[in-house]
Amino acid sequence: MIKIYCIGKKLYLCTRMIKKLLHIWFSLTILAGMLAGCHDTPQYDSRLTIADSLMTIPSQRHVAMEQLLDIQPESLTKESDKAYYALLITQARYLNHQEIPNDDEINIAISFFKSHTEDHEKFTRAHIFKGTVLEGMGDFANAMHYYKEAESIAGEEDSFNRGYALLRMGKLYTNHHAYDGRDIEKLEQALSYFRQCKDTIYQIICLKELGALYRSRKADIAENLLNEAITLADKRKDNQNIINCNNILAYLYFMQGQTDHAYNKKAYKQLQRIKAIGLNNLPKNVYTTFACVYANTGKSDSAMWFLDLATQNDSSYRHSTSYLEAMGQIAKARGDMYKYYKLSHESDSMSFSSLSDPHVFNIITSEVKYDENQKYQQEKAHRNRLLILALISSILLLLALLLYRRSHRYDKLVLELKDQSHDQMQDLTDMQQSINELQINDERLKGFISSHIGMMRDIIEACYHEPNNRIAENMKRIVKFQDSNKDNWVKLFDYIDLEHNNIMTRTRENYPDLNDRELLLLALTCMGFTYIQIAIIMGYSNATSVSVIKQRLVKKMGLDCSLNEYIQNNDNMKK
Repeated sequence: MIKIYCIGKKLYLCTRMIKKLLHIWFSLTILAGMLAGCHDTPQYDSRLTIADSLMTIPSQRHVAMEQLLDIQPESLTKESDKAYYALLITQARYLNHQEIPNDDEINIAISFFKSHTEDHEKFTRAHIFKGTVLEGMGDFANAMHYYKEAESIAGEEDSFNRGYALLRMGKLYTNHHAYDGRDIEKLEQALSYFRQCKDTIYQIICLKELGALYRSRKADIAENLLNEAITLADKRKDNQNIINCNNILAYLYFMQGQTDHAYNKKAYKQLQRIKAIGLNNLPKNVYTTFACVYANTGKSDSAMWFLDLATQNDSSYRHSTSYLEAMGQIAKARGDMYKYYKLSHESDSMSFSSLSDPHVFNIITSEVKYDENQKYQQEKAHRNRLLILALISSILLLLALLLYRRSHRYDKLVLELKDQSHDQMQDLTDMQQSINELQINDERLKGFISSHIGMMRDIIEACYHEPNNRIAENMKRIVKFQDSNKDNWVKLFDYIDLEHNNIMTRTRENYPDLNDRELLLLALTCMGFTYIQIAIIMGYSNATSVSVIKQRLVKKMGLDCSLNEYIQNNDNMKK
């Protein structure tokens, strides 16, 4: 009994020693974290901070620009002031709609704040305006990367910069016609952040953009958003946004007035609000809205007068879709139905061609790659934390074993536990190596398939651009979907299932009446093929036929959304 008591007492003493060691380790870790966070934000030149505060007021942005131009960069002696100046001059030029030819200045800011993370807000802002510069230079894919980076590094309390980064992403998608819900998702998130920080200026911008996007999709939501924006703009006496929002709302009512004349009065009422502010120097699209509404109410001469205002100083505007649509409405009001149908067809053709923006695929790919990389980095960090935790546990275990051995001299037990610890570490190492090999193989497989899909796109594009060439015609017959080679296409469904959350399997189970051609149309849409490419593959005469067949497929499936939204909703489902 005395021997058992002594062993128990020694075990108790060893346990207390281990607890003390753990307490010391945690204390040192907390102290290191506190020391790392005790850096003061640098003191900046007062001229720079004043200019920065002025840029938050839209009416004072030109004043901020003038003050910054009065500062000679060589007069700033501190590196922090030089970086701050580079950020502010880039921001001021962008907000004052000046051309920024290169990213030299904003790179100074990013380089400095990257190594001085104590001023996190300016580091975030530098990424946002690096994105705007790249967007102005036409590098849209990298612009998206910097907007995503800004959203990622923004602090939890920095609602404004998070919202602004999302606003830039949403407008980037909108400007390049990515009408698959990505633009709306980004803008709604941005609106939520601007509401958190109570910034009414950017709330109005988000509400206005969302109203314009919802206008042709869900008119009731668009109407509510635009009315909310008008209310906020009225409180701020923001005439520019009052005009823009009333113009979008008037066009919304004009579109509904095509089938319900009661909306024509609503459209006319919105235009009267714009007239009360003034008709001089309005944006061209406002004049064309006036022309459409007045023509729809039978006032063709007044409509033509407004349309002349739109082209008074810019004759090139006569070739825009808005101008052609307004001219068509005037022709319809005057009873010239032939001219009306001709102009409507020209306007629709021009609108359709603008949807095939060559940059939208690169922008979407940039965001997807960024998200995948972030996910990979998080998983890698998690695995590293597990490895570190396993290492610390092993060290503590070995320490305990050494103390235990020293106290009791149980060599056999110590050796067995050491072997177990070594085996566990070896298993962790093998598991890490296996995970890395699986990831490499997965990336190679995806790259292989993606390259073949890209090759397929090149072949299809060659068929389209060389329609009278015998080789192109042969290639066209090869890529064309036929019953004899449908198995080759069906093999792609497994790849699409991997990329799009088992969409092909789910669709076949939920809609067993769909035939092979309809499933192929869904697959090609998932792969991002354009209307023209789908038409070539499926043997249709033109891209318009694809649009009609897509609508029939949506109707056959009984969907209350578009085919692209159906794909997006499927991707968002819990796997």
